[in-house]
Amino acid sequence: MLLRTPILILVTLGLAQDPGPTAPTADTPGQRVILEVGRNRHVRGYVTLEDTEVIVVRGADSTLQSYPKSRVLRIVRLVDPKPGQTGVVFLRNGQRRRGVILEDVFDHVLIDINGIRTRLVRETVDHVLLQPTFEQRYERYRASARTSKQKLQLCQWLVDERRYELAAGELSELVRESSEPEAARLLTIVTAQLALGDTGQDPEAAGPGDDADRAGAVRLPSQILSFEDVNLIRVYEIDFDRPPNVSVDPATIHKMIELYGTNRAIPASERERRALFRADSLEIVELLFTLKARDLYPRVHVVSEPYALNLFRRRVHNAWLLNSCATARCHGGVDAGRFFLHRRGYKDERVRYTNLLILERQEVDPEWPLVNYAEPMMSLIIQYGMPRHLARRPHPDAKGWTPVFGRGGQRMLRETVSWIETMMRPRPQYPVDYQPPRLASPADSASPPGDDDRAPR
Repeated sequence: MLLRTPILILVTLGLAQDPGPTAPTADTPGQRVILEVGRNRHVRGYVTLEDTEVIVVRGADSTLQSYPKSRVLRIVRLVDPKPGQTGVVFLRNGQRRRGVILEDVFDHVLIDINGIRTRLVRETVDHVLLQPTFEQRYERYRASARTSKQKLQLCQWLVDERRYELAAGELSELVRESSEPEAARLLTIVTAQLALGDTGQDPEAAGPGDDADRAGAVRLPSQILSFEDVNLIRVYEIDFDRPPNVSVDPATIHKMIELYGTNRAIPASERERRALFRADSLEIVELLFTLKARDLYPRVHVVSEPYALNLFRRRVHNAWLLNSCATARCHGGVDAGRFFLHRRGYKDERVRYTNLLILERQEVDPEWPLVNYAEPMMSLIIQYGMPRHLARRPHPDAKGWTPVFGRGGQRMLRETVSWIETMMRPRPQYPVDYQPPRLASPADSASPPGDDDRAPR
């Protein structure tokens, strides 16, 4: 029920001019909000008064409307990003878009994703969540860095963010007050970088994987998969015994009938075809797989992560692959050679799925695939992670290398094997155009192995 009387009383008594810290001044219109007051009714306006029980908004026509919060289904508060501030746009269909938030207004959200500006109409957007700015993260990080080791980690983070001038200042102070040899080495690198005229760039505008060569001039690979690529990989890894949440819109069902209507898998009668529009989305996906309608797979939206890919994220990628293999001094830096893994922006699902595709497609040893789906223990990522005296194909000598699957890593070993065994068989060929990066010379490079296995999808 719309309550206007409290506003009239407040205005009459003059109390609406100074109701406390939640009331805007004449020069500030107030926070922009969208109130969901019914399933199909939304009110857009500026907050003029808000307490624990009531919220009052001024609409575009300057009328005031008051609502008891107990009757408001939801309050969506629009954000005011600072220049270059990143964030996540949560869409109503469950998808997310990460990038630089340019504007969040009543009609749309404008986001920059890897240099491409995308306008998302408000009807498709649920809400926007801003990430802390670089300055906020820096102040927080600096305040918590008390020991020499923590301060060195802060400096390394500044270098990763390509904030070389700040890194130089922090490193100079750290060198003066401690005997950290790594600090002096890192200061030499940063000084060389500044001498080249590279003062860094706004890290919020940099794509995942963009980083500075620790020797001074080379940039690391930055190309990663798109959100559409990620969704397509998810489609190919759907396990119907442990199905994820999926969504298929009516337009896709209509297209399926139009293109494959003569196939015996599609019911012939009009009544049965109409029933397809009421069927569960997972049933439609099974039907698409039966039809091998690969041209329609991209139109299937996989809302939650398939079981095997969820295992990869939790038990492999985030558990040990990043920390043990994708570090700056290993396969995440300029000495990565033929096997490079992205480490910056690792929380971005596009980065994670890019690394998965690298594991599948990159050839390091012609006789030892990085992931051996036929014999998981013979996977190179497992052999290289074992103690040398136990491995059939031991890791080459490398400074600082330690086995991931040593005495304390047996659980990670079992979980890695379990992930490999859980992936779809026979292996599908993802129709994703992506070539793994190589940092070695052309003579040392090898083409990604082919995959001649026939896949049911």
